[in-house]
Amino acid sequence: MTGTDEVRVRRAVPGDEEEILRLRHVMATAVFGFPMPALDEPNHVAAVKKLRSWLEDGDQTVTACFVIDALDGNGLAATAVGAVDERLPSERNPSGRCGYIYGVCTEERYRRRGYSRLVVQALLDWYADQGIPRVELHASEFGEGLYRELGFEEPKGVALTRWATLP
Repeated sequence: MTGTDEVRVRRAVPGDEEEILRLRHVMATAVFGFPMPALDEPNHVAAVKKLRSWLEDGDQTVTACFVIDALDGNGLAATAVGAVDERLPSERNPSGRCGYIYGVCTEERYRRRGYSRLVVQALLDWYADQGIPRVELHASEFGEGLYRELGFEEPKGVALTRWATLP
């Protein structure tokens, strides 16, 4: 961060949905190395609706989104989204609650100022406040160094994903 930036991490609020989705698109384009197509209208509407429901939820113990406003007052400079899922309790995780971080992105003109670190740290603090010891994410080549500095490491076993073809 530069000494002249007034940076404040805040919890996302209703009305931030479009900017969160815009930054998610910026992140996907950077990760895949080519312009990603925008969401089609039905999926965009569904994503805005889902985000709004999360941001309006008074409990906010299942999802959280932290953001940094652009210094020029024009949208968001950075964002990170966190979700909580439940698994069976274990000795290391008696509650069974686990966190997952995604949608971490800093607008290109604000990169190299520590903004991603700030929003991810806000999520890690949020998880710690809830007593959630395990947090996972998928790192791009751009974020891997940051995540390792924050204590993330490769999991035991091989992470696999299956996408089913839905009717």
